Amino acid sequence: MTRDELLRVLNFAGSLRKLGDRQSALASIDARWNIITYAMKRHLEGKLLTITSLADAAEVPYGTAMRRIGELIDEGLLLRRSRSKSGKSFSLHPTRDLISQFEAYAADFKRTVGDTFGFTDDESEGTEAGFYFGGHYMASRILSYPNAMRVGIGKERVIRVLGPIDPTFKTLKELTPSLNELCGAQFEFTNLPLDQLHHEIFENQKRTKSKYDIVAVDLPWIGQLANSNVIMPLNDILEKQSYRGSDFHATIWHAARYRNQQYGIPIQPTVELLFCRRDLLDEVGLSIPRTTEELLQAAKALHGARRDQSGIVMNYGRGTPVAHTFMQTLADFGSPVIDLSPRADGFDTDSIDVENFRPLIDTEAGRETAQFLLDLLPYAHPDSLRCDWDRRISIFSAGKAAMTYGWSIRAARFEQDDESVAQGNVVCTSHPAKFGLKRVSPVGGFVLALPASISSDRIAAAWKAMEYLTRPELMKLYVQHGSLTSPRFSTSADPEVQSKSSMIQDIDQMEQNGTLQVWPRPPIPEFADIVSILGEEIYLMLQQQKLIPEALGAAQSRIEQVLQQRTH
Repeated sequence: MTRDELLRVLNFAGSLRKLGDRQSALASIDARWNIITYAMKRHLEGKLLTITSLADAAEVPYGTAMRRIGELIDEGLLLRRSRSKSGKSFSLHPTRDLISQFEAYAADFKRTVGDTFGFTDDESEGTEAGFYFGGHYMASRILSYPNAMRVGIGKERVIRVLGPIDPTFKTLKELTPSLNELCGAQFEFTNLPLDQLHHEIFENQKRTKSKYDIVAVDLPWIGQLANSNVIMPLNDILEKQSYRGSDFHATIWHAARYRNQQYGIPIQPTVELLFCRRDLLDEVGLSIPRTTEELLQAAKALHGARRDQSGIVMNYGRGTPVAHTFMQTLADFGSPVIDLSPRADGFDTDSIDVENFRPLIDTEAGRETAQFLLDLLPYAHPDSLRCDWDRRISIFSAGKAAMTYGWSIRAARFEQDDESVAQGNVVCTSHPAKFGLKRVSPVGGFVLALPASISSDRIAAAWKAMEYLTRPELMKLYVQHGSLTSPRFSTSADPEVQSKSSMIQDIDQMEQNGTLQVWPRPPIPEFADIVSILGEEIYLMLQQQKLIPEALGAAQSRIEQVLQQRTH
């Protein structure tokens, strides 16, 4: 179970216990349970646990709480660790034994809930229930076509939406007449390339009144846009509307947060995967690569195995493409791009502090990443040094490369295009990692946000439109029109959605086992500056105009200067 699932089990089980503990005479407060669950929650959230806070959490008299804490320490379930040389200050931590016992309890709890409500499919005893705890599985499995709003937004109201040229937003533009009828409004969609979209969002903030009612934000921009007051925090609206994000993949939902504020609602998430031609791997007797070493061997074996076939096509284009390639591959070697605090399932992007703003470019992991990218170059398609996201998928789809990294949102280019040589022969998998490290796949994509400069009289209508465009049945509509991605469990559970692509279920499973991660591209205000610097230095290295130490050293120094100038 993932960290977020464990936290959901904690909250749900705790709520059930409180029904008896506080609201009836059927039970009494269980101090031991309160202590254990609070300790586990602090551990999972990566937060400091003191004996004072733990005693408060027990919800019994202080003396009783201290005795229960002492018992748990004596039993080897809690650990006291000194925080000072004098030993007078210390922190408490769950031991490995407590963590193991709680994870077993959570798995049994989840299985019991699944059996009760019919979410499991004849699971054998001892295996984990095949659903995500907290997802909206109670809804009908087959989602209906979107229904019209009971009260329309306003027939004369124009809702202007700024977004990218990606599949979901192309679909929205094509469906404008239908959306106008369903919502009782007039939609206008403006779609721009990625860099132009980023520029226009900032230009919009300079206007006296926002030109747009809704803007689509790429997840790595969240920190920059929030810190610059370009987009509006949504916590107050979510609370007022009693809006819950539990049906969304937890990774996607949390990725739109900055400093404990939600800034967007997911609409088009995407996951970077490795796409491989299964038929070509079979021809050379290789299995799907799971490690970076296996990937390099496969690229070498597949290169030239057929006429005009490269082993792989890489996103090495100058600027933004190659910068993202470096950051995402750096994660395969176990490192984020800045010094994020580690936690059980990776690295913490919820609480990024001053001490985290140290670049990790000129490091052992950075050097391994750079060497790996260089080692792939002889087996990469010759256009790789000019590739962006669309170009590499076009090359792969045309059968000119046997493998490629690619965002799931673009899989329709070879899964549903009858002219694609790759159609029917592609298997997807999470990023191969350095041997011995956990595999992760970077999460990206877009959320809908409200511009901070939107006038107050337009907020209610904009929110109503944004909420509608992100409903489960709308997500299904996007899938049916070629956007092979779903951020909602309820949408992914729809048989008609699953029939479109097995990849949707694969990504759901990756979310459940903790493979999907935000930390490879942390949402910090300086993200665009880091991308700009890496896009120059790594490109020069791949062009062999700079050696690895020179390129990484220059990138490290330049990024340090940027972070220092921003008072970090």
